[in-house]
Amino acid sequence: GTNNTELRESNDYVGTPVPRLEDGPYFDMLDEFVQAIFQRWPNVVLQFEDFETKRANPLLEKYRYKYRVFNDDIQGTGCVTLAGVMSAARNAGISITDMRFVCVGAGSAGLGVCAQLIDGMIRAGLSREEAMSRFVVCTSKGAIGIADGTFGDPNHARGLNNERKQWLNPNISDGADLLTVMKQFKPNCLLGLAAQGGIFTEDVIRAMVQHAPSDKLVIMPMSNPTSRAECTPAQAYEWTNGKAVVATGSPFGPVTFNGTTLTPSQCNNLYIFPGLGLAASIASIRHITDAMLYRAAVACVDSMTPSEIQEGRTFPAIRRIRDVSANVACAVIEEGLKEDLVDLNFISTQKDFRDIFPTATLDKSAVDHDALHAFVLSSMWQPEYHPIVDPDPYFF
Repeated sequence: GTNNTELRESNDYVGTPVPRLEDGPYFDMLDEFVQAIFQRWPNVVLQFEDFETKRANPLLEKYRYKYRVFNDDIQGTGCVTLAGVMSAARNAGISITDMRFVCVGAGSAGLGVCAQLIDGMIRAGLSREEAMSRFVVCTSKGAIGIADGTFGDPNHARGLNNERKQWLNPNISDGADLLTVMKQFKPNCLLGLAAQGGIFTEDVIRAMVQHAPSDKLVIMPMSNPTSRAECTPAQAYEWTNGKAVVATGSPFGPVTFNGTTLTPSQCNNLYIFPGLGLAASIASIRHITDAMLYRAAVACVDSMTPSEIQEGRTFPAIRRIRDVSANVACAVIEEGLKEDLVDLNFISTQKDFRDIFPTATLDKSAVDHDALHAFVLSSMWQPEYHPIVDPDPYFF
């Protein structure tokens, strides 16, 4: 069905001509569906995609420790952004624990990114309280901050749900615009997940340069398509005088700045979810934990070559995506073994397992990494197509 009355009443509408389910009936229907899926295919990996924020988070929290489920918008985007930030921090010569973040966009993707970054900062040594204090999240109404009346407190007036309320920063006034946030909060990492093209203006970026606590900056306009990118890599390099490490959500080509060719990487979920899904599938991992997502991000970063780092990339070249996916899958399985979440009986039935593991071990105490990598590679689908017509060159 649809909530669009005009479509619903059209003779050309091919869907069920009723409004969409809401609230209780909606969640009851999803619950029946999820239970049926895992009853029929108990080893399946179920991915949630493009769910509204008000539904995405409750559904993920309800099922993530009960079934083998994954939300790519929340966990995938967050995980790949964490990888991008860790890689960018390395390129900039700073630690993730020294970073201050402004995230423009408070939907499921934006908040999922922030949550993954918090997890990464905690694993790097910060307390949760200290890590949370390093973030300002901006909605379409401005920064989520203290209701002191300075800017009319628009987020509080509209109402903060539980997902957004936890991101309130008491050191910034609610509703502060992005330029004000740059001057007052002084971030060195700017994340764009609002799909508002051009919102990272020259004034905003130059204010970031002026007030940031480090010489190198990380700018990540993550929205796509390109028309909705918060700024272009060329703008980020120009307005920071080459001080920015840039990763984008949309594809952009290399940029020549002051005689140097810089290659901004596309921060794309495909660096994470194929390897994560492969691991969960072939190892029958019972559920996907935050530690697995962190290990996946680290594996992605560690897959980069010295030449890729030298080019200014924050992600491996896309032509090596199969290698990256294999590394991610191995890291996730190893973490699954550590957490006792791998079904060893199931994995032993998989293709080539016994040929690869005749004497090697697959347990948390002693993993044969080379054998595990070989097993993962053997389990990957190979895109080999056989001709369905006569391949003789004279046929044509």
